[in-house]
Amino acid sequence: MIRGGKQVTTRRGTFNVLLAIGIFLSVLTLYLIEDNSEANAASRTVNIGCGQDVDNITNGDPALTSTQFVLAPDCTFTASSTLVPKDLDRVDCAIYPTFIPRGPALDPQTRCTIDGAAGLTQVMKPQGTFAISGIMVRGGDYTGAAGTGVGIAEGNMSNWSWAWGIVVRDNEGVGISNAHGVHEQIELTNNTTDPNALGHIGAGIRGVDEFNIEESYVHDTQGNGVWCDVYCNDVSSYFNVFHVHDNLIANNGRAGVRFEETADSGQDSQPNAGEALIENNEVHGNGTNSVRGGVSVHDAQHALIRNNGFGAVTIAGVSYPRNVSSIAVRVTDSGRSDRPDTADVNIVNNTLNGETIKTCGGVVTCLGNQ
Repeated sequence: MIRGGKQVTTRRGTFNVLLAIGIFLSVLTLYLIEDNSEANAASRTVNIGCGQDVDNITNGDPALTSTQFVLAPDCTFTASSTLVPKDLDRVDCAIYPTFIPRGPALDPQTRCTIDGAAGLTQVMKPQGTFAISGIMVRGGDYTGAAGTGVGIAEGNMSNWSWAWGIVVRDNEGVGISNAHGVHEQIELTNNTTDPNALGHIGAGIRGVDEFNIEESYVHDTQGNGVWCDVYCNDVSSYFNVFHVHDNLIANNGRAGVRFEETADSGQDSQPNAGEALIENNEVHGNGTNSVRGGVSVHDAQHALIRNNGFGAVTIAGVSYPRNVSSIAVRVTDSGRSDRPDTADVNIVNNTLNGETIKTCGGVVTCLGNQ
């Protein structure tokens, strides 16, 4: 990493190189996804009108075709079974979302909705490389079993997938589970409505592999806002970090951002554990159900937390309170032998606005925070 014009070597040693490469390739890949229409165009388009059976049409599509499903606007589609779009498919609303600016984030106002029917545990479960835009997804029911209560289950998606301008809300477990790919200008709210999912999968978005979320509004969820857990594994794409940037993350019950149980050295470590880059976010009013702070690093290694804003603020005319107990960043180690050791956490140039960092020193470096 570069600090004050000097090269600082992390314990891993190559984190700064990986970070630079990852950011460059992230920008390049987003350009290719968004602008190379010939390479990314579906081979056919299927229009789905109001009142049609959205899950039957989507799931009945041939496996070896690349299909764009276009939903008619201003109606709600009820999925009686999980939608399973196939590799290279995409699901779009016929009308693009509009956006409300919220500081660094854009809050999408969608015109198409997919609701899970009562008892549906996963509303969508895309396969392979997938894209979605302009859709609200809600209604996953939590049963206590792993992978239930989910709006979009991304575990079978590739790391080259892309979600833009969507809203995922009102799911009993987690809005987006096993996250993969890029999540740009999305809204996540009112997820983890079943308290039994807390500590299990409860979050706006949760992954066990590195993923990206940017320019998004993550708020008023009972669990963590954004969570990478269980080694937050390095993935074989343009990601070399768990990248959380330019978001507004506010009023979540647990941590605004949680980076947990990931290490490549020490006890219970594994060589493919990932790294976190948490930067340029506005993080306010989190921890209403537990004292985890705006950003929480727990039993984890290789995290850079920089240029984020904390404390009570007004953004775009809306007031947000301090994070609970005025904790901007909380770094902890459980000391358990079955979990990794916390190390190499760097907290740099954040605007604390009266909040504190717990705890600097030792394996935690704090520089230029004010």
